[in-house]
Amino acid sequence: MTPDTGMSSTPRALPFVLVGAFAALLVGGIALSLATGVPLAQQQLVNAAGNTASASSFAIVVTDSVSNLSSSVPSGGTQPTGSETLHVVYQAPDSVKETLEATVGRSPSVIVIGDRLFRQTGSKWVESPTSPGEGARAASTIAAPLQLAMHATNVTRRGDLYRFESTDLSRLSKSVLGVDASQLSSPRLSAQVRNGVVTHELITAVVAHQRLELDLAFSAIGSAPPVQVPRTLRATQPSSGVGPS
Repeated sequence: MTPDTGMSSTPRALPFVLVGAFAALLVGGIALSLATGVPLAQQQLVNAAGNTASASSFAIVVTDSVSNLSSSVPSGGTQPTGSETLHVVYQAPDSVKETLEATVGRSPSVIVIGDRLFRQTGSKWVESPTSPGEGARAASTIAAPLQLAMHATNVTRRGDLYRFESTDLSRLSKSVLGVDASQLSSPRLSAQVRNGVVTHELITAVVAHQRLELDLAFSAIGSAPPVQVPRTLRATQPSSGVGPS
């Protein structure tokens, strides 16, 4: 699928991809204060999402898919059907590596470390001009689905699976699914909690006769490999930065 480097009012596939050659999401981190009397399942989910979001590092496999609900989907305002998979590694506070899984050829990657942005072009890495706040924006985007769970309401639990709604639904529609709230229907949110952290999230919704699905599998929470400057560019790395890969 062709990466989107600009702003567009039309729906687009793979809305979660972050920076560089990919579309950017800007989602701020908002903490949810627990009030007295909060149902147990809601408190468990909010705490688990907060534990994952505040971890020193984690990895995510993000699968974004679009499917038609009928054989006669109107051509205007629809997204291309199919799916894409993105591999993400996050290291606090502001380092992110993303690799888009390619079916043919080399899988492109982007690395953000603080204000530094590195983009893979073919077999080579190049550094883009310094962009203040780039790492913070990338980290906030990574936290976007977890923020939905941190704003959970109407939570029901069955085993380790939590189904919920979110008070941040407008953020879900625009930032995570990439569409206006007026276009969104039948949103469904669920999360899996194990050992006090969120290990999986599934976000689905219907937009313009199509079903959008964002599947996120979290792993290595607190123990993901470090996000590092590409080895071939280590000579350009500031002495106070992260070590070479």
